[in-house]
Amino acid sequence: MGRTLPSYRMVLEHERALWIKHFAKRLREPYRTSFDHLWEKAFQLADASSANTRPVALDNILMSMVVAQQTEIQRLRKEITTLQQQVNDIGN
Repeated sequence: MGRTLPSYRMVLEHERALWIKHFAKRLREPYRTSFDHLWEKAFQLADASSANTRPVALDNILMSMVVAQQTEIQRLRKEITTLQQQVNDIGN
């Protein structure tokens, strides 16, 4: 009989637990909050990652975190541009 593979979410939870045990426990604020935030984003993008059959789960986890960070950067850039335009409109 073949073995049943764990779901991606189970693997994600296992990886997170390992990172907490060996890394995050030693983080101070605000780094611990940032660490937790990145893992939340990885869980939010788990559907996309579960469709990718990469042999190393951490590849998917890190890509999810990078995509989430890039999305946030783009949102902030757009907000800055909007605020700059508002300031320019007031000044003119």
